[in-house]
Amino acid sequence: MVISTSGSEAYITELYNGTSKIDSDVTKEKGGSGKYFRPHDLIESGYASCLNITTRMVLDSMNLSYDGVTVKVELDRSNEEKTIFKYQIDISGSIDKETREEVLKRVANCPVKKTLSKQLEFINDCNII
Repeated sequence: MVISTSGSEAYITELYNGTSKIDSDVTKEKGGSGKYFRPHDLIESGYASCLNITTRMVLDSMNLSYDGVTVKVELDRSNEEKTIFKYQIDISGSIDKETREEVLKRVANCPVKKTLSKQLEFINDCNII
């Protein structure tokens, strides 16, 4: 569970999961400071971190040596009928093309993608806390 509380400045929101804290905000054009992750950035961040972690888990399970993993995720909301997540995974290190493709195939259905691909339901539950 994540708890969101109002910050001291306009629209800054503190997010806390029980162990870590981050801040969220909106752009200056929308009245915020523009200093922190926007809410949609956090959606991209969740998917990007899942892809990155899953990639490293797959590489480790295959006993492959690598220098690092960089993931870029962009949320495209320009189509009113669907939301598109564009992503790119770069694996640094000496891994041949065939092995790299196998790793990326395994990573394609990371847990966050599975969650976001299901039908979503939003419930206002006053008893959650």
